[in-house]
Amino acid sequence: MEKFVLSIKKRFLVPTVLLTALGTWLFLCAVHYESYWQGTIYRVQTTDFNMLHHTLPVTLSQMILSGRDDLVQETLDSNFGLFGLIVTDPSGQNILYKTEKIYHRRSWQKRAQPELLSKETEPYDLLCDPPLLEPLNAHKSPRSAKAERLIAAQPAKILGRLYYLRTQAPTFSQDLGNFLLTGFWEESGAKRGYLFITLSCVGFSLVILLLVWLRKRGLELKAKELEHMRRELNIRRKALENLSSELTTQKARKVWLEREADQAYKRAVKLRENLERLRLSLQSRTDFEPDNRVKIRPPVSPPAVIFEEIESLIPALSGDAQALRSQADQLQDYCVSLEERQDEMKRIVQKAFGANAQGEINMSPH
Repeated sequence: MEKFVLSIKKRFLVPTVLLTALGTWLFLCAVHYESYWQGTIYRVQTTDFNMLHHTLPVTLSQMILSGRDDLVQETLDSNFGLFGLIVTDPSGQNILYKTEKIYHRRSWQKRAQPELLSKETEPYDLLCDPPLLEPLNAHKSPRSAKAERLIAAQPAKILGRLYYLRTQAPTFSQDLGNFLLTGFWEESGAKRGYLFITLSCVGFSLVILLLVWLRKRGLELKAKELEHMRRELNIRRKALENLSSELTTQKARKVWLEREADQAYKRAVKLRENLERLRLSLQSRTDFEPDNRVKIRPPVSPPAVIFEEIESLIPALSGDAQALRSQADQLQDYCVSLEERQDEMKRIVQKAFGANAQGEINMSPH
């Protein structure tokens, strides 16, 4: 998942999210359109027609019998043109009264023609003399598709027919265009649902883009941190290699100094032994009385002077041996410190390798 997030490019991410949001927005708007026009509005008009089936025929029959055409027209216009109410003669061929008002747009008006009234799904009521107190048609529930006939007998005298015309819902494109072009901020009718869906889709798209950007940014920072740790690890590894090579060199120098110190000590010891033998030899020659026949050439210097010169060299040789021994001890201490630093660097490298491995495991796809 992390590799997929890091591989997403901005020029592909934004169009993909926008196209997905647009498709989701159109789908939800279509669902809202069906729910509003074919659900809410249809059930509301069904409820209105059911109430009118029970009350309006009696009222209009009495008004017609009283000759109050003005009241008949006012009653038909009382619905503000949201749906159509039409009164015809008993045959249904001539329109006597109809709703004249128009609410925002024409919908049912084009169906207000005698030849089209018979095709309406809502059954018509009869205006009778005397008026029928019982309803001729009625709906069982707001969801019923058609009213049922309650009275089968034909009334004695029919004054006319009362037709009910449902509002014709706009097409989905018309309704959506009306929302976009004529004040989408209005919270009335279907526009309220379209506005809520639009804001939800826009907000969801922005949240998705923000989450992806934050995740990608976090992964990039984590990758940079791991790269910095790799570089630092390489630097420490090279430093460890240099310390290792220096330690090897110092160990070799230590061995050489120890060997030189041992050789110098052995030479000093051997020289001391030779000096002892020489002193004994000189003493024996001094005590020896030579034969008169043998002539010994006198030494250039007395034996005591030669012995003193040789003996004076012994402290210098011993001092050189001690100096070499002290240098060897110091070098040994330095090698011990180098070994401790090497162990410390090994622990640091192992710890860094462990952190690097843990970071790569976290970045690997789950």
